[in-house]
Amino acid sequence: MKRVVVENNAVILTFNKTFYPEEIIRQSMADFHDVCDSGFEGEKLVLKPKTNEIEMQKLGYEFYNYLLGLIKS
Repeated sequence: MKRVVVENNAVILTFNKTFYPEEIIRQSMADFHDVCDSGFEGEKLVLKPKTNEIEMQKLGYEFYNYLLGLIKS
């Protein structure tokens, strides 16, 4: 299963909730609010960039990296 999928001008991320706590995911969504709109349901998160200048695939991986940083701290 791909963890980062780009489709319909959105990035869809898939999470394992046992590894990524929901509170950390929601904190990351709030921190990325200036860059993209987001919606979270079940184990999927949809990111919709606010500008066309954002590289979609990179946005997904940056979000994952940010999550890991929050988990470590």
